[in-house]
Amino acid sequence: SRAPRGLDKRSAVRYEARVQRRGHVRLLAFFFALATAFTALGIGLLVAMDAPRATGGVLIVCTWGVATVGFLGVFWHRLTIAKARWRETQDWLARIRRASDKYRALLEGAADMLLVVEPASGAVRECNRSAREALEGGARLPGAREEVDLEPLALASAVQEPATRIAELVLAADSARFAAAIQAAAENLSAPQSLSGLHLRGASGRTLVVEARLAGIDLGDGRVVQIALRDVTREKEMERQLAVHERLSSIGLLTAGVAHEINNPLEGIGNYVALLEREDLAPADKRRYLDLVRHGLERIGDIVKNLLRFARPREGAGTADLAGVVTRALELVRFTEKFQATTVVREGLDRPLVIVGDAGRLEQLVFNLLLNAAQAQQGLAAPRVTLTARAETNRASGERELAFVVEDAGPGIAEEHLDQLFDPFFTTSGGTGLGLSIAYGIARAHGGTLTAENRPTEERGARFTLRLPWPEERAART
Repeated sequence: SRAPRGLDKRSAVRYEARVQRRGHVRLLAFFFALATAFTALGIGLLVAMDAPRATGGVLIVCTWGVATVGFLGVFWHRLTIAKARWRETQDWLARIRRASDKYRALLEGAADMLLVVEPASGAVRECNRSAREALEGGARLPGAREEVDLEPLALASAVQEPATRIAELVLAADSARFAAAIQAAAENLSAPQSLSGLHLRGASGRTLVVEARLAGIDLGDGRVVQIALRDVTREKEMERQLAVHERLSSIGLLTAGVAHEINNPLEGIGNYVALLEREDLAPADKRRYLDLVRHGLERIGDIVKNLLRFARPREGAGTADLAGVVTRALELVRFTEKFQATTVVREGLDRPLVIVGDAGRLEQLVFNLLLNAAQAQQGLAAPRVTLTARAETNRASGERELAFVVEDAGPGIAEEHLDQLFDPFFTTSGGTGLGLSIAYGIARAHGGTLTAENRPTEERGARFTLRLPWPEERAART
C-alpha cells in the first residue's frame, strides 16, 4: 500500500514499513488458519470413513506436516523479501540523506542571504548562514532544518517556539513595499518580484542596502515565499564615491570658465567704484553706477549659487522642473571651453516640466550629457546640440513618461562601443570614463532609463534619451 498524499518522505517510509509488518502478521495468521482447517478436514474425513486409528494418525501428521512445511516455506520467502525490501529502504534513505545534506550544504554555503517566509504571518521558517551572520538577531533566525522526528508532540513543540518576523529585519521606511512584494509573490507563483534599494537591520547595528528577489513556492502543505537578498552596501557606497569623484572632476572643468565669468563683473565693479570716488559726479550718474555695481554683484552671486547647487545637490525625493534643470545646466556647461562655440536648439522646454526627483542630481545628469555631446563634436566647424522634451507612453506598462533627448552632430557611436558606453571607466576620449556611468545611475535612481543610439545615417550624430516617470495628473498641471 502506498503512503497517502501530503506526507513527507520520512513519514511515508514509516507508513509503508508499518503496512509491511501488518501484512506479515496477517500472512502468518492466514497460513496457521489454513493448516488448522486442513487438519480438521482430514480428521473429519477419517472419522466419516471409519478408518483405522493408526492410518488416521498418519494422515493427520502428514496433513499437518504438509501445511506446516508450506507455511514455513512461504514464511521464509516473505522474510527474504522483507530483508531485501529493508535493504532497499535503507539504501533509499541513505540516498535521501545524501541528497538532503548536499542541498542543505548548497543552501548554507550560498553567498546571498536566503530566507523562507510564511506570507500570512511573515514568520521566517528557514534561512542560511549568510543571513544569520549578516542580519540583526541572527542567533534567533532558524537555520536550514536538520532531520527531525515529525511525531505530533515534536511538531507541536516546534510550532510553539517564537518565530522571527521578517518585518523585524526591515527598516520602517521600506516595510510597506516589502510586505506588498511578499504578498504579490505568494499570490502569483509564476511572477517573481524584485526590489532594489531595500534597507535591512544588519548585525552590529549596521544598515544594509540589499537587492531582493522574491518567489512564491507551493510546498503541498501551504505556500511560502523564498527571498534571495544580495548585499550591495559596498557597491552603493562606491557609486556614491564615484559620483563625488565625477562631480569634482566636472567642477575642475568649470573652474577656468567660472573664474573668467566672475572676473568680468569684478573688473566692471572696480571701474564703477573708481568712478564713484569722483567728487564732481552727478547724483543721477552715482545712482546708475551703484545699480551697475549691484547688478555685477548679483551676477557673481548667481554664478556661485549655481556652482554650489551643482556641487552639493540636496538629498531626498522632491519635485524638480526639468526645463529649469536644463537651463541651469546650460549656464554651467557654457563656462567650459569645449561648449563655448556650440549652438543649442531647445524644443518643448519653454514651459515647466515638473517631475518627482532631485534637481541637483538631474542637473548633473544633463550636464554630463551636454559635456559628452560637446566632446563628441570637437574639431567640427559648427557644433550643434538639439535638446527636446516630449511626452511618451511606455509600451510595456502603458504609463506616461517624459522623454528628454540630447542629439549632437558628431560622427556617432562606434557599434562595438554601444554595449560598453555606460560601463564605469569606459572612455574613448581620455576622460575619467565616469560621466555617462554616473548619468545612467542617476536615471535608474529616479525610476527612469537612459539609452544611447546613433541617429539616421543622413543626419549623423548620436542620440541620448532620458525617460522619467511623469504621471498624468502632474503632466496635466504643468
